[in-house]
Amino acid sequence: MSATDLPTYAILPISTFIVMFICLAISFTSSSINRLLINRFVGWEQYRIMQKELAEYQTGMRKALRANDKKTVEKLKKKESQVHNMQKKMVKPQLVLFVVSFSYIFIWWFVLTPIYGADTLAYIPGFGPIGVLIWYMICSFFFGALASRVLGILPIE
Repeated sequence: MSATDLPTYAILPISTFIVMFICLAISFTSSSINRLLINRFVGWEQYRIMQKELAEYQTGMRKALRANDKKTVEKLKKKESQVHNMQKKMVKPQLVLFVVSFSYIFIWWFVLTPIYGADTLAYIPGFGPIGVLIWYMICSFFFGALASRVLGILPIE
């Protein structure tokens, strides 16, 4: 059986893996930078404590509002300034990372699209051939979640 006899999905171009490795590198670099920025601006342990406190505050506020428990809402409103201060501290690393995240758009728009254009980079059964934009997004989401999980950056739920 020759390469021309194989179905479309059996012949993956090398570009499929190149885009995967680019997304892998960007995701781990971005997550590592995020972790370093958190350490620099807030401190990792303090950041995790603030995440937990914010999650508890938001859950408590939602429950109190649903139950129309005015006493609990008033009690939680007293913590509002403290919560805003925590959120300000936690957003600093995210703002710096936001600027760094434009590298994704730069790489996709100015590098990958001109090189691969409308070429098929992957084939997903049931969906068909996938171009560079969709493949880049799929890989970015997958490797971004993986990098966050490996580096322990996921928020506390």
